Amino acid sequence: MNRIVHRWIAVISIAISSLLFLGCTGKNPLTLQQETQSLSSITETPTGKHYTGKFVWHDLLTDDVSKAKQFYAGLFDWTFEDKGGYVTIYHQGKAIGGIMHVAHTSDKSTEAVWLSSLSVENVDSAIAEVKSKKGTVLKGPIDMPQRGRGVLVSDAQGAQIVLLRAKGGDPLDTTPQMGDWLWNELWTSNPNESELLYRALGKYDAVSKIGEYHILKHKGKLRAGIRDVSKEDVKSRWVSVVRVADLQKSMVKAESLGGQVLMKPHKEIANGNVVMIADNTGALLLLQRWSGSVKEGGK
Repeated sequence: MNRIVHRWIAVISIAISSLLFLGCTGKNPLTLQQETQSLSSITETPTGKHYTGKFVWHDLLTDDVSKAKQFYAGLFDWTFEDKGGYVTIYHQGKAIGGIMHVAHTSDKSTEAVWLSSLSVENVDSAIAEVKSKKGTVLKGPIDMPQRGRGVLVSDAQGAQIVLLRAKGGDPLDTTPQMGDWLWNELWTSNPNESELLYRALGKYDAVSKIGEYHILKHKGKLRAGIRDVSKEDVKSRWVSVVRVADLQKSMVKAESLGGQVLMKPHKEIANGNVVMIADNTGALLLLQRWSGSVKEGGK
């Protein structure tokens, strides 16, 4: 299994060493300019339930919202609603994420990125936990009228994430459908240190290991993975996964829409069930063919 994991990382490194990983290229990540912007609620109807340790939202930060909308509409049949400058993403009538316009810096060295939001019990306590483990608060905390209280942080290895206590509750656990978010995993140069931080933030009560891959669980739910990239020249970051039915068709469609296929299926990587792409604005994500039937949070 160790050999398979390292091959996965090696393929990733070769495929995108000159494109997306900010630590390899020396480029700067996109930064939010409108911290007081009113972001939409992450649920259409309040659920009154919070699932600590669950990834509850995904925002795309890009300098070309129109191009991004064309790409994801064509690839996943996502639809969009512009709400005063913030674009909410819908899939099969359910809100699943958003898109924010973020301008290039003066040297035009920024790139698009998907930014994930993790449900936490208390934002201020989570901030203290991040700081105690050498992480950094990048923006916030902010009380958003519709979304709730959130903060953008970076862990000690540089991976960025939003910690959120959503107003009205989190989306309910359901089985991810084709075109839904399926999984989130952390690529980190220090998996043991990362595990300590995120176990505290997400209140994960169990960890399973498959070789060097760590799977974080909360009350029996599989919530996220941690992948060791310490032997590779890859910047630590959170990576999100979308469920698809057919990898070959998805790759062809992604390229026809202006995206790039950065890693094709390989039998030694997740049994050939994963591909890595960049959308037409440069944002990275993984696509996975998954036949599981457990509720959201399982991979």
